[in-house]
Amino acid sequence: MTRELSLGERRDAIDERLEGTLETARGDYLLPARTAVVDRDDRWYGQLVALVANSVTDAPDSPSILRAATAMELFRGYSLLRERLLARLDTPGTEAVAWESNAALLAADYLQTAAYSMLGSLEGTAGGACIERLATVSERLVETLADADFESQPTPAAYRSFVDGTAGALGRGAADIGATLAAVDDRQRGRFETVGRGGSVERRIRDDVATDTVSSRPGPRVRDDRQLRRYARAQHADATRALRTLSSTADVDSLREFLGRNVPHDPELH
Repeated sequence: MTRELSLGERRDAIDERLEGTLETARGDYLLPARTAVVDRDDRWYGQLVALVANSVTDAPDSPSILRAATAMELFRGYSLLRERLLARLDTPGTEAVAWESNAALLAADYLQTAAYSMLGSLEGTAGGACIERLATVSERLVETLADADFESQPTPAAYRSFVDGTAGALGRGAADIGATLAAVDDRQRGRFETVGRGGSVERRIRDDVATDTVSSRPGPRVRDDRQLRRYARAQHADATRALRTLSSTADVDSLREFLGRNVPHDPELH
């Protein structure tokens, strides 16, 4: 039985694998690929993959788990670049904007391909199963971005749908991949998905309503903080209930602690 890594150790292990993958991302047009991945400071989605898998498996933070966690971070970089790219499409065209858009498009494709390739390298049938899980996330993400209105201010319902289809889909997918690696049954899988989705939606809303950097982020904006806070509380409650149920069959202490470290400090979100 291997030792479970700390959050910092796991981040370092994921970063090392990311650097190895990004070695081939050279040239100006692929520079956004490195920026989108390296700039992430918490490895939230990769940590979710590993913590879900660790809660059930006898071999925590195995090479397969860390590769899958790295793949999820590569895919997170892809989704971030896609959001930024689509948010810029309505900007009056200049040569500089066109160049940045082309670079973002190519870099996003690079990261998406790298994510699928890394999952495909997993041993046995796990790779194919994880690829199917990620493909489901990709479908939801593309549908959400295609429907998003990046110019006008959306209704609260439209904004909730956007967050569900981006952060929520990524969080659910990360938990799903972790559960796939641990070979859990469908009931457990559904509960882990609820944890990943709820925690990720709450985190995105926290970032959008409780920081001063909202205007710099891609994606539509909504100013009704009360409705967002109410929705975040509901997602937090769903994730908490799922964790409570999972605790009877899985060791979710590390996962619970991780989510607790990343919940909003805004008292209105509790």
